[in-house]
Amino acid sequence: MLTKKQHKASFKRTFRELSTQLWNLRRDRKMTIVDLSISSHTPIKYLETLEIKGYPLALGELARLASFYDKRIKIELVDVDDDIKSLA
Repeated sequence: MLTKKQHKASFKRTFRELSTQLWNLRRDRKMTIVDLSISSHTPIKYLETLEIKGYPLALGELARLASFYDKRIKIELVDVDDDIKSLA
């Protein structure tokens, strides 16, 4: 079982990776964050929170972005990486 510190590190890492993916998708389409907000009907504050700060969004907001990009959200349980285990 993960400790609280390990869980927090894993959660942060997951959203950092997600925010990078979403930022790359936006960049590939040559969109500003304002353009994305208007086109996806997602408030700009949520986009900034995710892309700039790496904070998590509600699943509904993530689903809206995934739909905009013609993507789907895939959630899977994976083994804890050795680097997360070393945080103990």
